[in-house]
Amino acid sequence: MENGIRLGTMFRRGALMLVLFAGLGYLAIQLVPGASDRLASASAGWIAVCIVVELVACAGFAACFTACFSYPPHPVPRERTSEIALGELAAFAVVPTGLAAPLLRFWALGRGGMPIREIGVRSVVHAVLLNVPYLGAALVLGAWAVSDAGSGDASAAVALAPFAIVAAAFVIAGLLLLAGRRGRRIEPTTRSRRFMRELATILPDGLRAIPDRARRPAAMGGAAVYWACDCAVLWLAFQAIDAPQSVWIVALAYMLGQLGTWLPLPGGVGGVEPLMAGVLHTSGVNLGASAAAIVIYRAVSLGLQAAVGAAAVGLLVPAVRAEAATRSGRQGS
Repeated sequence: MENGIRLGTMFRRGALMLVLFAGLGYLAIQLVPGASDRLASASAGWIAVCIVVELVACAGFAACFTACFSYPPHPVPRERTSEIALGELAAFAVVPTGLAAPLLRFWALGRGGMPIREIGVRSVVHAVLLNVPYLGAALVLGAWAVSDAGSGDASAAVALAPFAIVAAAFVIAGLLLLAGRRGRRIEPTTRSRRFMRELATILPDGLRAIPDRARRPAAMGGAAVYWACDCAVLWLAFQAIDAPQSVWIVALAYMLGQLGTWLPLPGGVGGVEPLMAGVLHTSGVNLGASAAAIVIYRAVSLGLQAAVGAAAVGLLVPAVRAEAATRSGRQGS
């Protein structure tokens, strides 16, 4: 019960913060020349297409989550994994740095009977497979920007940034593996040391499980659909304001803009937008058009993820509690 209350409080506070930041963003857009006029004349038809594509992105995320968390000896019904996945999207949208997402995952899967350690192992699998398409796109876009193969001119720093992201990912993975190996050498003389030793085995075990999960089409396919469709919403937003842009430039801005989600802000609001606008401006895109398109993209992406995820959490929490109560009753009898 306490976990449910904590999650509910985090979601409510995050939602209030998101509304506040959205209001500040609306005021800021008034200061960008031409942005408000472009927003006022945006095509409702294109925005509707944005909404449909974002829903497909959400479905892709749920498919990847299911493939990574539901398999023997602890299978989970697709309906349950989809609710958890969509709930996590809402957590990332409204809670700073998405802190509620792992809480929701461990609570729901743990109450469903999956051991905590197993949830940790499968979380490693999910984290890697979900981000493989992102890192792959970073390499492709970095090569494109460096070679100047597309339209528009990105600065050297922007062109090299994707390679820096990939390098940082490998460095972090290497450090985690090194920490895991050292952790295995810890003598389990005390309860805390036994815990640390057990924790150190989660990452290597998760990495060993990746090849098997990666062979499931829904894992890599769902991740690719999620990233591609969410990025496509930004490209479609430019169509909505009648300012079409190169797919390559938009994809590069989208990818680098996602770094803003690491800031302690709900949905990365206030961090993602300046990064995207900066990359687009550096690539020669009009600032007013960039601002208007980014506002449309963020409104559709965050709005839908928050709304669909909140509905999923509303179904998830009472269902998990009811199943846990039923299981406890059977064990008691």
